[in-house]
Amino acid sequence: MLRNHYHPLSIVFHWFIFILVVLALGVIELKGQFPKGSEPRELCKTIHGLFGQLIFFAMALRLLARWIYGVPEPLNLNRALNIFAKTMHWALYVLLLALPIMGFVFLQAGGKEVHFFGWVWPELITPNLAIKKIFKEAHEWLGNALYFLIGIHAASALWHHYILKDATLRRMLNKIKTSN
Repeated sequence: MLRNHYHPLSIVFHWFIFILVVLALGVIELKGQFPKGSEPRELCKTIHGLFGQLIFFAMALRLLARWIYGVPEPLNLNRALNIFAKTMHWALYVLLLALPIMGFVFLQAGGKEVHFFGWVWPELITPNLAIKKIFKEAHEWLGNALYFLIGIHAASALWHHYILKDATLRRMLNKIKTSN
């Protein structure tokens, strides 16, 4: 389906996931302010894990909305920039789905229970310290890569808005009126 604006559900999920990501990254950065093994540090890790799970579910719903309602056609006619934009979006989608899965795997491989609003996920991974180490390192490395992708994504939106002066950013803010 061709569109010239984002569906309101896509806009809601975009900004909801943005807030969850800011909170997840903020709380994991805050964790470093507390001594290892302390109650506040463990609470930060628990909250980070909860936000990660919420990001995973919100991303799944966002992709469902994208599939149902489609996305607007690019405003820029430069083929290379459009390929770059699509690649960046899909890289963000993959990371926002993969990071919570990796966190889940390294926690369970480390013998820890994973909680979701008072419910404990069944043990899907048997404890294995080698697997824990691999997934923990990958989770942290890709989490750091996420900072850069988010920065590029935000800078690109601002570039469209202030330099190209097109409606790319306004479409995600639902600030344009269209006939579609």
